[in-house]
Amino acid sequence: MTHLRISFFILFISLSLSIQSQNLPIIAITKITSSVDSSSWLDYKNSKSQNFETMLETQLVKTKRFKIIERNRINEILSEQILQGEFSQNDTQMKVGAVDYIVYGSITKFGSKKKKIQTSGISVTKLISVFGVDLKVVDVLTGEIVKSETVDISLETGSGTNTDSYGISDVLADPLSDIQRSAAKTSAALIAESIFPIKLISWQDELKNCCAYINYGDAILTNGDILLAKQKGSSIIDPDTGIALGSIETTLSKLEVIEVLPNFSKAKVIDGKKPAGGEILRFDNTTIPANKSLQRERLGKKI
Repeated sequence: MTHLRISFFILFISLSLSIQSQNLPIIAITKITSSVDSSSWLDYKNSKSQNFETMLETQLVKTKRFKIIERNRINEILSEQILQGEFSQNDTQMKVGAVDYIVYGSITKFGSKKKKIQTSGISVTKLISVFGVDLKVVDVLTGEIVKSETVDISLETGSGTNTDSYGISDVLADPLSDIQRSAAKTSAALIAESIFPIKLISWQDELKNCCAYINYGDAILTNGDILLAKQKGSSIIDPDTGIALGSIETTLSKLEVIEVLPNFSKAKVIDGKKPAGGEILRFDNTTIPANKSLQRERLGKKI
């Protein structure tokens, strides 16, 4: 009976995604610029921006929450918008039928730093790569910036240990690509969950403290991610402006993602009570998953 419920739930998700795809926001990603290029990074000069654009497009498509217009049609659409404004004989608002939102931005940080611990007989070095991007989402019909985010990623991309007579090192083959992919995944998550929040759709008693079924898959989630299950309360209103600032949220439990599939994910409870389903999920930014670096697992008890 449990397997039947799970199969029905998976079918329900597939049908829901199919229905939702008929009326999804249409997004165009324009050129991502870079303000940190320099001659000292010549090898990366022509690849940083273009690679990140492609990765961001891929991650947004994988969320299955948007329709992404082909990049080679963006100039055509923007040119048409200009023509409509130039030759229009009335005061009607310009419209671009093919696009609802435009995403643009700039890479504002890129580089690496070393952390070194050294004694008389041994030295330990860690290489940390950093990458930052500022992104904006603009409503094409109104020109309003509806979303503005800064994404900063730090990733341990290499480590080494040396003694007087022995040395060992471990370095990622393509650290630039790895940190860009991580930034693209985080950026897609911020854009997607602002419109379609991460939610706990259903709870199925399969194993001990498991399993929560989540409405996002590998587009924005990774094995080991820590999520907080939140219950919404009363709204918070700014008394001076009357603007709705959000709502009071109570944390019910902490979840760890244990299985990530293309359309949904599964998680187990690691703290708090078992959720009932329907809760909003937030990333726990105070916890860094083990898969975010090359740091091996601790072999003995923590000191």
